[in-house]
This record gives sequence, C-alpha cells and structure tokens, in this order.
Amino acid sequence: MEIIKIKYTRLLTLLLFSCNLAFAQIPRREMKQANIEFENYAYSDALEIYLEVANTGFRSIELFEKTGDCYYFRGELDYAYQWYNKLFSLGKKIDPEYYYRYAQTLKFVGKIDQADEKMQEFANMSNDDIRTQMFLENKDYRKEIDKNSDKYTIEKMKINTKFSDYGTAFFGKDKIVFASSRDTLDGKKKRKKVDRWTNESFTGLYMTSIKEDDSLKDVVEKFSLNLDTRYHESTPVFTKDGNTVYFTRNNYNEGKVQKDDHNGILLKIYKATFNGTEWTDVTELPFNSNDYSCAHPALSADERTLYFASNMPGTFGMSDIYRVSVNSNGTFGMAENLGPGINTEGRETFPFVSEFDDLYFASEGHPGLGGLDIFMSKREPDGNYVRAFNIGRPINSERDDFALIFDAASSGGFFTTNRGGNDDVYSYKEVEIIDPDCREKLEGLLTKEFTGEVLANTKIQVLNEDGEVVMEGVSDENGNYSFEVMCKQVFTIQPVIEKKKVVIDPNKSTDLAKVFNIEYIYFDLGKYNVKPEAEKDLNKLVAYLQQNPSAHLDVRTHTDSRASKKYNQVLSDKRANSIIAYIVNHGIDPSRVSGRGYGETQLLSKCPDGVICSEEQHRLNRRCEFIISGM
Repeated sequence: MEIIKIKYTRLLTLLLFSCNLAFAQIPRREMKQANIEFENYAYSDALEIYLEVANTGFRSIELFEKTGDCYYFRGELDYAYQWYNKLFSLGKKIDPEYYYRYAQTLKFVGKIDQADEKMQEFANMSNDDIRTQMFLENKDYRKEIDKNSDKYTIEKMKINTKFSDYGTAFFGKDKIVFASSRDTLDGKKKRKKVDRWTNESFTGLYMTSIKEDDSLKDVVEKFSLNLDTRYHESTPVFTKDGNTVYFTRNNYNEGKVQKDDHNGILLKIYKATFNGTEWTDVTELPFNSNDYSCAHPALSADERTLYFASNMPGTFGMSDIYRVSVNSNGTFGMAENLGPGINTEGRETFPFVSEFDDLYFASEGHPGLGGLDIFMSKREPDGNYVRAFNIGRPINSERDDFALIFDAASSGGFFTTNRGGNDDVYSYKEVEIIDPDCREKLEGLLTKEFTGEVLANTKIQVLNEDGEVVMEGVSDENGNYSFEVMCKQVFTIQPVIEKKKVVIDPNKSTDLAKVFNIEYIYFDLGKYNVKPEAEKDLNKLVAYLQQNPSAHLDVRTHTDSRASKKYNQVLSDKRANSIIAYIVNHGIDPSRVSGRGYGETQLLSKCPDGVICSEEQHRLNRRCEFIISGM
C-alpha cells in the first residue's frame, strides 16, 4: 500500500506539472501574437489579446507594460494608469521610461505629488535625458503653468462627432479644413479601412466655414474627393494663395500601399496643387521614407520653411519637430532637427507657425499637466527656437491637447483635445497676450521715507509679489535707479520709491501718461470696467490733481482697428467715462475732469482694417491720453 501511495503521488505531481507547463505556454503564444500587433501600431488588436491573457491570471512585467502602453498611446491615460500601477506593484526592476509614463498618468488622476516623486526617480536613473534636465531646472513648473493659465476662453465646436475630429487648418479667410473618421466611405465610394490603432475608420479631410463670431458653422462637407483614399488623410496646411496644400497621408501611392520592414503602414507628407476646379499632381515630398514617418506639416510666415514631425534617424525620442527649406525652384533642403530646446526623448508633434513666426507644438516631454500639452516658442534673432513654455489652462488639460492653430486678426484659433473621450475640435480666444520675453523698465528716485532725502549710491532690492528678493542694484550718484523686469508682474523697491516732481508748462499741451510713464490702462477684452491692474496708474493722476487743485484733465481713450468702427467708438467712450468716474469717485471735482473716446480715428501705427499688424502695433493704438487742459 505504501508503494502504491508513493506512485500515485508522483503521478499526480507529474500531471500537475504538465498542466502548469501547458498553461504557461498559452500566454507565451498569445503574447507573441499581441507583440506583433503592437509593433505594427495595431493597438486595438494588441490590447484585446493582452486583456485576454491578463484575464487568465497571468502576470508579467511585459504584459503590464504593453497593456499600459496600448492605452497610453491611444490617449486613454486613466486606463494606462491602472496598468502601470499594477506594473509597479510587482516590485521588480522596471525600465526608467515607465517611471516617466507612470508619472504622466499619475498627473491625469490628480496624484501630483506622487507624479513628481516618480519624475525624481526617473531623473535619478536618467541623468542625460533632456526631460530630466527640464524637470530639475524647473521643479516649480506647475507655478509657471498657473501664471500662463486663464488667458484664453475655449468652446467646443458643434462640428464634432462621436468619432475622431482633429487637426484644423485655415483655408482662405473664412474656412477651415480638418480630419475626421466619421465616414466609412472614401470619395470613390469604396469602404475605408479600419485603423487598428484606434479601431475607427481611417480619416479623411472635411471643410466648414468660420462664422463672424469666429466659431464654426454646423454644415460640414468633404474637402476634396480627389485627395480622398481608403487610408489616412489629415493635418493639411495651405499656402496663402490657396493653390498649394501639404498634407499627411499613409504611405499610399497610385493605388498601392507600401509597408515598412515590420509590416506597418507609415505616414508621409504629400503636396498637391489646385488647377481652378480640383486638386491635382499629388506627390510625396523627397525627404519621406519607407522606413520612418513624416507628418503634420506647417509653413513659416514667409512660406519658405516647412515644419513637420518625424521619427527619422537622429530623432531624440518617439518623434521630433523638424524643418526643411522650401526653395523657389520647387526643391527642398535637408531636414533639420530643431534641437533639445524643443525636442525631448518623448513625443513632440503637431507643429504650427504663426504670422509672427512663433512656433506652437504638442509635447509630452516638456513639463506639463499630463498627456500631450501645447507649448509655444519664440523665434530667436538667429532663426532658431531654443526655449518653450507651456501655454497653460484651459487649453491644456490632463489629457491630450494638440494641433493648435492661431489667427492674429482674431487673437484666437482652434485646437484639438480628447478631454471628452474622443478627439474634438475646440475654438479659443485670447484674454491677454502671452509674451514670456516681454521686459519693461522699473525706474525712479530713491529717497528716505519721511524726510525725502535723496539716497545716492545706495543698495536697492527688488521684491516680487511674494516678498522674495529677485534683483539687487545700487542707485546712482543722483539717487536714480533702473531695473529691467518682466512685464505685468508686481514688484516692490526697497527701501522706498518717490516719484520725481512733475513740472507742468501751462503754455504746452502736457500728457500725464508720458510724464508718469503710463503705457496702457488695462481693460478686459471688449469691456470697459477699470481693472485692479490699472488702479495704480490712475492713482497717480488722482494724486497729481489733489496736489494741483487748479489743474483740469482731459481724458482721451483710443482703440485699435480690430472690430467695427462703430463698436470701437462706443467702447472707447465707455472706457473714457469709466476712467473719469474712477477719478471723480476718489475725491476730484467733476468739473475738473472731462473726456471722450476717439475709437480708431487716430491710429498712431498704420493698422487700418484689412492690414495685418503685430500685436505691438495694435497695443500702440490702444492708448490713453491724459491731457492737462487748464491750470
């Protein structure tokens, strides 16, 4: 009996071992197939297999990494977070890149401190990574984002569907063209293929009109049946004359699709011309390749440079922003990577260049809120882009935000976000112009607080609004000081500032705006209520009138030309009345203060309707004058 018992036990152990071995082999076969789909960017198909494997109870670093990645690359960061969380719960050695991706998803679910902790761990493991350098140099990136936030209003457009709608481009003065997966048929009525990345139809190009309020009309039509294929068409950019378009399409030429060595269909940039009735001569650009993708073209203001995203050799990360020269003979220069000020080891994509040659792009590598955020970089005098800043909320969010385009005339434009679940087109309007490089003079006379004694050759500290010393200097031999500070920031001088005595010549027309260096009285866009930022300057006028009881003041307000003449006239009148009311409410006799608005009738810079001007030229026109009309 004992012998039989031993044999039975050994047989049971052998059977159990055989079953476990077979069970372990099944995930390996399925994982191999899922990995093939993953390498071909078929994230929907790969995800289905990974989830089936996970449901068997199988656990591994690779399974959790790849499942999280499928959701991550589809922009579903909430689900990616769940799988990266399982990955880190294994307690095993994990590739540094997943510390970065996990941090991105932690931001999405609101665990900001944990996200920063994971970024610090990532930095410790990846000293040479550009993202590490950016994180370590700007650990207070959230404070910077907060400063850049709330400078836009946004609105979801009614053109959106339950499918993917994204990547707008201006076409002429009153139309936009965008990509959508809403239609399952191409222009030749052939069924469009399904993109295995998203499990939706491949996208085509659609067009709609821009309304007078800068929103979009609900009526949408296909842009060009001649450009439409069974594969992706997206992200166009048009020359100003409307006769040339550059756009993104899958590697599909003359009815034949080409694949790379991994059986994947990559992206290329194509060019087409308009012959007066239809788009013709569709050709791919010479810097494309069957071995890497090029996508999302954008033109410089002078149309002599084409910007795009690519993962070609030399790319820092998953995709970088490049540019090539567009020669007058129709040829193109060599592709140039924009460098580490713009590109990182993450994704940089969807470039757009404004009329001022400001570069906008989407990135997950620069410090942001999570997912893709939109960044802006100003062109340096040498033509390069070396520093980018996050444009903040509400355009950016914890989800993917990308494909922003900007129109200077309307101080707004459109962008794409998947914050609602699918890619949708939103409009935005600037509330306040963002200029991170703006500097202004902070100057005055340094005196003792009570005696008024001039303090010559005296050390001075400049404090920010938090009371922190940000600069130091010394007054000159006459007690004067001058600092260059960031625009629209609140600073305090220690020990004290006393303004120079104002001397008025009664025989000349004196503008107190110039005397007191009042460059601009701040109003919200389209409004006339005096903002708190303006009170400091208006208080200078009140103080002067109190010290000079015989002086009379004439308030004159002006606007730029970016609205109708009637609207600007009414607006400037209301703003003049608001300023007068503020001065009177602070104790000045109403008989001593008069004024009116002049609208756009006295433009200093030549920027009438229909002329494109810089924001600085428009700001010059949006001025206030405070004329001494009598003594």
